[in-house]
Amino acid sequence: MPREFALPGTQPRYAPDRPFDVQHYGLDLDLDVESKSFSGTCTIRMAPVSPDQTFVELDAVELDILRVHEGNEDRNFSHDGKTLRVYFSEALVAGSSVELSIEYAAIPRRGLYFVGPDKNYPNKPSQVWTQGQDEDSRYWFPCFDSPNFKATSEVKVRVPKKWFALSNGSLIADTTEGNTRYMHWRFDVPHSCYLMTLAAGEFTCHRERWEDIEILYYSEPDRADDCLRTLAKTPEMIAAFSELFGVRYPYKKYAQVFVADFIFGGMENTTATSLTDGVLVDQRASLDFDMESLVCHELAHQWFGDLLTCRDWGEGWLNEGFATYSEYLWREHSEGTDAAALVLAQFSEAYFAEDSSRYRRSIVTKRYDDPLDIFDRHLYDKAGRVVHMIRRVLGDADFFASVQHYLEHHRGDVVETRDLARAIDRACGRNLDWFFDQWLLEGSGHPELRMKTQWHESEHVLEVVIEQIHEITKTTPVFRLPTELRLVEAGVSRDIAVDLRERSHVLTIACESEPTQVILDPGKHLICQLRSEKPPALWVSQLAEADGAIDRIAAARICGQQGGHKMEQALAKSLASDPFWAVRAAAAKALGETRSPAAVSLLIATLRDAKHPRVRKAAACALGNLRGNAEASDALVATIENGDESYFVEAECCASLGKIRSPEALSTLTAALERESFMDIIQQKCCEGLGALGNSEGLPVLLAQSKLGKPGFSRRAAMRALAVLGKDGGDQQVRTIREHLTELLRDPDFRVQLQAVASLESLGDAAACSALSAVVEEGFDNRLKRRSREAVRTLREGTKQSEEVAKLRDESEQLRQQVASLRNRISVMETNRKQERESRSRVAQPPANPRPSSRPTPQRRRGGGKKTLR
Repeated sequence: MPREFALPGTQPRYAPDRPFDVQHYGLDLDLDVESKSFSGTCTIRMAPVSPDQTFVELDAVELDILRVHEGNEDRNFSHDGKTLRVYFSEALVAGSSVELSIEYAAIPRRGLYFVGPDKNYPNKPSQVWTQGQDEDSRYWFPCFDSPNFKATSEVKVRVPKKWFALSNGSLIADTTEGNTRYMHWRFDVPHSCYLMTLAAGEFTCHRERWEDIEILYYSEPDRADDCLRTLAKTPEMIAAFSELFGVRYPYKKYAQVFVADFIFGGMENTTATSLTDGVLVDQRASLDFDMESLVCHELAHQWFGDLLTCRDWGEGWLNEGFATYSEYLWREHSEGTDAAALVLAQFSEAYFAEDSSRYRRSIVTKRYDDPLDIFDRHLYDKAGRVVHMIRRVLGDADFFASVQHYLEHHRGDVVETRDLARAIDRACGRNLDWFFDQWLLEGSGHPELRMKTQWHESEHVLEVVIEQIHEITKTTPVFRLPTELRLVEAGVSRDIAVDLRERSHVLTIACESEPTQVILDPGKHLICQLRSEKPPALWVSQLAEADGAIDRIAAARICGQQGGHKMEQALAKSLASDPFWAVRAAAAKALGETRSPAAVSLLIATLRDAKHPRVRKAAACALGNLRGNAEASDALVATIENGDESYFVEAECCASLGKIRSPEALSTLTAALERESFMDIIQQKCCEGLGALGNSEGLPVLLAQSKLGKPGFSRRAAMRALAVLGKDGGDQQVRTIREHLTELLRDPDFRVQLQAVASLESLGDAAACSALSAVVEEGFDNRLKRRSREAVRTLREGTKQSEEVAKLRDESEQLRQQVASLRNRISVMETNRKQERESRSRVAQPPANPRPSSRPTPQRRRGGGKKTLR
């Protein structure tokens, strides 16, 4: 049963009171790059919402407050390191306003980050950048640090002469004096302070336009080509979203800047998105990879999150759910529905993993300790799928009309879930209260469905039983699921509307002939886990002929699981001829599940000869199922040594070589670790392969790869691999790994610290609890503290894999290999029997003028009986 999200002691959190209407923030900053400190003045203009205010409280964490004044008059203040209280000379009256100037300095640990070369990473660029979400703006300027306060802003900053500084809005001034460059940015549209930004460094700029909107791309000069390649579709995205949302891009400019060591993939600062430079796509990576999902996600936030902002973080799905769904909208626009369906499938996989392994919660919640606790797969991936289901329930016309009304009516404001529900009601007259309660406000989890089909030949009736088989709880109920059942009869398709509301739903459908396809929820639009129990012939037909590629992919997986000669033939045909690469890739992976000799040969040929790199990658992945197979090992080693035009094919071969526990794995993967690649993907997969070897030979390599000085992506991959390796090791190996990961809890890279927590949890050694508890007690970052609490809970629940379980896992692997062998033998026997029957049938054919026979033909009678039974 899924765990509860809220940890013991968690109290509800609500939007704070709003005693003042904040109108404007003005920052004037001096950056001291060498000392990694800054000083400056924050000027805040505000008006009391209610009269008789005698003081104001601002969020100001770890800031050294030097002076507060109003005009030329100093104001008394107190500061406890977190909250700055400023006292007015007299109570403020309604309709008045006040402008406070706060002089301060800081050596920041959060909010504003100084990045530069050091002994471990001497080639790292010198940069300064900020990150305000969720509530980190308080670490770099005094503010009302909650999304329900909106104000205009300006940033004045002095940086080294060769640097460029980017902020929100329009550039007002840019001058140089001596070795200092002064830049002044101003943004005249109110926005929440977590969206204020500063990014400074030696950047080159590329300029584009969409209509009258200025589009700017910033990166280090030597990555200019990669920057342009990564962001090239931005103008088209702005045009597409402006049309789809019914509201034109709302600002005068859109800038994107790549910075080093960014703690997220991207951040949607108003008019000036920050992106990690780790996602800059080089020429080789662009062959079969792009960052369009990240780019369009951050762009969509300019509408959902910036123009409209969630009132409090518990309503954050209104920001993230729509931005996530925009990834689907972009793929649908640019590549079609088949490619877009893959995006939805990825959302589901990510959410299901979190639901099963970590916790289950309602998407809208007030029960969290720190806002970033809820920036999870529920808030992004599940919420994105919920938006898609709203579209399916309403239909395209009403959905997009509702989105337009929602954006126009609440433009510049803060919003709650009920505002979206009311916008739908006003735009198209639909009441979706039941839907919002079930999927957003009260409900959690998702339906688990089982469909059974039975054809009644004598009555020409198809019986379909659909059951909701998940455990029913107060928050995971029997779901109401409007969907379709697709039947194909004699090549003609029809969709039957089905509104599932009961635990069990029985359909009796009259048909002219037995359907060749029966598909519940064609296109996979529902958030559900579906198990369809239907005859093999229906799966084979679905794989070959279903309209939606996502349905053919689902059929490929079942064919691989069921195995047998007919299923393998169907998969081989799909691999050879399906028009969509993802179906061919799914067929390759499914063939790997069968483990038959014929499948092995076909996969090796596919790895060598397939034109689409993602299909070759799938073949490489499938070969990873063939533990101990010498042919697979030779093919993987050859590809690694000879290389592939795709980073990702080469990388997948490295992972699979370790998974099959090839004798060549250690030397081959150790050598491949030296190869540079996009996002260190080859190094990452080498680490994965070394972890899968299941012995201590790879331990020294992984320990070294996870240390400071190695690339960040591969360090974290090595840590994941260490946890896997530890599960198969003895006590001493587990201890060595645990002690190493415990040391990394204090690593200077926050992302490494998070991975250390996750790897210790995965390792399953309860001896790590004391170190993780220390992080909870002494840690600085609330995200790290939350993840550590979860890990301690897991370890104390005793989830460590015992030696007996590991033994059972190995026995299960042996059984799978034996089953694959038996399937192959059965296929051969079936083929032989078929040939024998055909031969006997030819021998038994009577002559043109037959003579009377004195004996019966029992074989014919037995054959006829079998046919009747079928």
